[in-house]
Amino acid sequence: MFEVLADWRRRAVCHYFTSADQTAADVGALASAISELGGTSAVDAADTSPSTIQTQLEEEHLPVLHRIGLIDYDERSGAVKYWGSPTVEKWADHAAAVTQQTDF
Repeated sequence: MFEVLADWRRRAVCHYFTSADQTAADVGALASAISELGGTSAVDAADTSPSTIQTQLEEEHLPVLHRIGLIDYDERSGAVKYWGSPTVEKWADHAAAVTQQTDF
């Protein structure tokens, strides 16, 4: 679980769905919303344009979240369905709070 939450983009996917009170989104809309968050530290200061985030989500992050059963991801349609997990959500919220306080 901690490996899954190690990347800010995967935490942002969890945050997007829990804060938006919705369980489905198009990967493009998800990428745009995550792009607005940007990296949370100098380590994450990579390109945060929506197109770059979308590519990263499609190629790396959504498959990881799909593999653990947190989401369903249809590569052909770009549809993302969030199933959620109270444990993952709790740790994602904790990681976000710590990151905001320390910004390392």
